[in-house]
Amino acid sequence: MENHALSELKLLNQMILGIFIAGNVAFYLSLTTHSFPGLSYLGIGVGITVILSCWLGKRCFLFIFGLMATTAIFTLAYEWATIFH
Repeated sequence: MENHALSELKLLNQMILGIFIAGNVAFYLSLTTHSFPGLSYLGIGVGITVILSCWLGKRCFLFIFGLMATTAIFTLAYEWATIFH
C-alpha cells in the first residue's frame, strides 16, 4: 500500500507542477506587459508540451495535461474582455 500511495503522490505532484508553472508564467506576463499576450502565452504552453511529449513520451502525461489545461483556462481568463467584447 505504501508503494501505491507514493506513486499517486508522484502523479499528483506532476499535475500540480504543470498548473503552477503555467499559472506563474501567466501572472508574469500580465505584470510585465500592458495588454496580455494571449497568443504568445498559448505558444509557450504548446511549445513546452510538444518538446516534453517528444522528449519524455507518456511518462509525464499529467504534467502535460495540467500545463495545457491551465494555459487554456488562463488565456480565456485574461483575454475574456477582448474575446467577448
